[in-house]
Parts: sequence; C-alpha cells; structure tokens
Amino acid sequence: MTKLELAAWGLVIAVLGTEVGLAVFRPWDHHVALSLSGSHTSSLVSANGSPSPGATTLVTPSSAGKCPDVVVHRFEQPNTIPRSAWVHASDGVNVRAAPTASATRLTTLPTGMQLNLQADQTNPNGDGITWYQIRLSDGRDGWLSSRYTTNYPISLASTDSLKIWLPVGYQFQSVAPGKAEAHYKSGPVTLLYVESGVKDQAPTEATVPTGLPPRAMWTARSVEQVLVGDLPATDRVLGIRLAGSGCPALVHEVRVTTATRYYDLIFVLDESSSSVVAQLLDSAIVQ
Repeated sequence: MTKLELAAWGLVIAVLGTEVGLAVFRPWDHHVALSLSGSHTSSLVSANGSPSPGATTLVTPSSAGKCPDVVVHRFEQPNTIPRSAWVHASDGVNVRAAPTASATRLTTLPTGMQLNLQADQTNPNGDGITWYQIRLSDGRDGWLSSRYTTNYPISLASTDSLKIWLPVGYQFQSVAPGKAEAHYKSGPVTLLYVESGVKDQAPTEATVPTGLPPRAMWTARSVEQVLVGDLPATDRVLGIRLAGSGCPALVHEVRVTTATRYYDLIFVLDESSSSVVAQLLDSAIVQ
C-alpha cells in the first residue's frame, strides 16, 4: 500500500468523526516515531503531589468454571477519577493545553507510560471523545485523548520482528522459526499466535494453530478495520468451540503485510475481553 493510499485511508476515518492528528498515517492525536524499547514509568504527579491510588480488579476466569482459561488476565482500574491509565498508541500520544486536538501540544508521552488521571471531560461537540487531565512533572496541567489509553497495565512483548504491548504477565515463547505464542506467566493457554515470513511466501489463509478446531468449524461474527501500529488491517472476528471442552471463544484473525514480510496474528479469548484486541494491535510495531 502506498503512502497516498494510507493517507486516504486516514482521511476517510477523519471524515467519519475522529480527530485529525499530526501524522499522515494516524487519523487521530498520535505522535510519530517514538522509541518502543523498554518500559516506561511516568514522572507525572497528581494535583496534590502524590501518585493516584485506586484499587485494581484482576480479571480472571471463575475458579469454579469448567472451561479452559481464555479470559485475558489484566489488572483493571475502576472507572473512576482519580485513577491510573497506560498509553497504548505505538507512536505515543500528544498532551495538549486544552481538551481538543487543536490546542497547543505540550509534550508527547511514549507507549507504556503510566499516567495519573486527575479529571475527565467529554467534548460537547457530539464526537463522543473523552479527554483526560494529567499533571506533568514540570507542574503544567495537560489533556490527552482517552482512546489511546488502557485501564490496565501493559508491558512490552517481542518476537524477532514484532513488538507489541500486552497486559502485564504475557510474554512470547518461540515455538518454531517464524512462529511465536504469547502466554500468561508461561501458562498453557495462548492469547496470541504470531506467524511471519517472506511476503511472497505468505499462505492464502493463516495457518490454524495446533489445538484449535479446523477452520471449517469457525463461525463468522464480524469484520472490523483496525490499525496495527501505523498499518491499516482487517480484523476478522470468528466464533469457535474449543476442542475437548466445547467451551466458546472468539478468534480475532489479522494479517499485516509490509514491503517484504507478512504477519498473521491470531488472538483467542473470551467475548468479554474482545475489546482489548484493538488496543493491543494499536501498540504494535512490525519490521
């Protein structure tokens, strides 16, 4: 896909009501080309000078449940203010002087940074965008768009050619050349299967991972347009029954191509965790 086509793609989304940001490839308020190495601890402080407290809820399956664990483990913050949040946009997020994309940019915060949210405001212009107020380390107050944050901590997980921020506790294990799986604390259940290779050798369809039912038994649910970092992609959501237990789960199947490589990403998770996929994909960087 050419840069012109990517720009056109961004314009379409902007027309549908999203913010127009600084970057050609990003239709919203992202910043371009920030480093994605390591993790980040916020130097932001709360209005009274201390970090925001706030209880967390560990999202896990019921211990009495008979189904295998396909719930995405994550420590969710309560939907209240003050609380913490984490930047998930792959190229960071702009902090502005007021809760609007046209306001002066004060700084840009990198992926993975923990924030202490002090206030929130939903724009009255009908676009539905909620902005969060934070205090920077230099004492200035600023605002950032909520759409680039998670309410659960994330950490960097990497393969040889993919970087993606996953809920804390998930890391990749290499299973074969060009193939990796993301597990929670080395547990048996896989959240994310990744296969990559030379673009000209990409299979017509993603390979079905071992342990999942054959593709003929997958049921189409929806098709959504997403960003994998700065690259537009299609997320095909399908329903499956897990082999053995017959428990229901969702598959999110995404293919990304660059000038030289292809990437097949397959998420397997419960329906209530489905919304985290777009956030995780937005944090990704591929070679």
